[in-house]
Amino acid sequence: MTNAADARIALGSVYHPPDDPYPRLLIMRRWPRGIAKGAVDQWEPVLGPSNTLLDAYNAHEVPWDDFAARYRAELQDRLNLVDWAMRMATTTGVTLLCGSHPDEECHRSLLAALIRERAGA
Repeated sequence: MTNAADARIALGSVYHPPDDPYPRLLIMRRWPRGIAKGAVDQWEPVLGPSNTLLDAYNAHEVPWDDFAARYRAELQDRLNLVDWAMRMATTTGVTLLCGSHPDEECHRSLLAALIRERAGA
């Protein structure tokens, strides 16, 4: 049985990834400009927010709290992938990467929290 404390999750921008030794998982729908394919170990675009939601957030049409709730709702249809990422976090560890938003207002922090919740369930 795993618990949230077993989850090793690093967060970072794909443009400036942390030095953590965990596999690098890109969680963006669109491939980031200027990033080589070898810069990440795996790309799971469906773990990123929908383009519609991300575009609305980036245009300041959706406040952070609404974005967070809507992203979590989108992930409910992909819990199998969230659980896969949770298994990665509790075995090898995982580095969640996306664009350059700060961690506190980026979907990678929301996904990390959901992974920890599911690991503790």
